[in-house]
Amino acid sequence: MMSARLIAFLCCSVWIQAQAQRCGQEYRDRVAEIHRQAAALPGERECLVLVGSSSFRFWPQTDTVFSSYEVVNAGFGGSCFHDAWRLRDTLIYAFQPSVVLIYEGDNDLQGGVAQEDILEIAATLLDDLSRRLPTSEVIVVAPKASRARYHLKDQYLELNARLRSVAMDHGAHWVDFWGVQHDESGRLRDELFIHDQLHLNAEGYAVWVNELRRQLPWLDPNAP
Repeated sequence: MMSARLIAFLCCSVWIQAQAQRCGQEYRDRVAEIHRQAAALPGERECLVLVGSSSFRFWPQTDTVFSSYEVVNAGFGGSCFHDAWRLRDTLIYAFQPSVVLIYEGDNDLQGGVAQEDILEIAATLLDDLSRRLPTSEVIVVAPKASRARYHLKDQYLELNARLRSVAMDHGAHWVDFWGVQHDESGRLRDELFIHDQLHLNAEGYAVWVNELRRQLPWLDPNAP
């Protein structure tokens, strides 16, 4: 008779394979590039890994933003929570980071992945991180607001509230940039995005950095 843990593992495996049809892509070249860049780091400081979609990949000057760490930007376009789970060994554990930042859920929602499924794989990933990197700090970044996907605003806000609870339940930090991406009247600040109205420009990332330092000042204690 199968144990409850084995049954849960098999169910999770079946679900992951199903999600691969909707979210998973072949990222071999990007993964190889990430490892080439990581190999060039001097290895003199603790490691910080950014894992997630293109909102992380395009983040400029992360070595300056996180100046206390050696930064591995493991973001890639189109990434979903399933991809972070599937590639966790090569994109996270291979670097034995002291800090892990996760940005997923944005493409999941846009791709039609059900919230329950997003939350399930997020919880599975966070549970795995807490077990395999018990002394590392894990930070979950809320899926951002963007004009290109603002028609899904209510779904984003609901997911973010539920994802925050999952992060807190697993001892992870939660960072949400939704508020600072809107002005005082509650309008989305379109000037923070490039022409596609999905990805941030330099001003948008500057807003992220300021808010990140406000919410988690320990990440960069030398920041002005």
